[in-house]
Amino acid sequence: MPPVILTLLQALFLLLLYVFVGRAVRAIVRDLSPAGATPAGRLRSPRPATAPRRRAESRQEPRELVVHLPGVAPRVIPLDDQLEGTGVTFGRAPDVTVQLDDPYTSDRHARVYRTEEGWVLADLGSTNGTFRNKAKVTAPVALAAGDQLAIGKTVVEVRR
Repeated sequence: MPPVILTLLQALFLLLLYVFVGRAVRAIVRDLSPAGATPAGRLRSPRPATAPRRRAESRQEPRELVVHLPGVAPRVIPLDDQLEGTGVTFGRAPDVTVQLDDPYTSDRHARVYRTEEGWVLADLGSTNGTFRNKAKVTAPVALAAGDQLAIGKTVVEVRR
């Protein structure tokens, strides 16, 4: 094969390699950037305050949690039975309310508890995070009937 063709093939290979590495770095930066930031670093314009307010007014007070463990029948936990302040804790530790045998769950992963405003979900510093309706929970958030929680590989339905 002529040396000119080999040199062109080498240049093409290096170009493809740089494109691959550039796309990989861009994907990593995008995944690590804050959720509200755009690629240019500017914050997105906030949504109108009226839409969430209307949605919050239509949300109903939860009455029970339905825990869907992989390979096991769902477990129903009535929220009316829970003492104010203690709530329901999830994790792998033996002293939690709902013990989860899941490698993606921390010992004390999340907690659902009652406040004056209603039922609240809080992440307890878990390694893999707690999610409400596919959004990561970084601060305590209010719960309503119809919400879905993800704690490791376990799905928890919030029902009325």
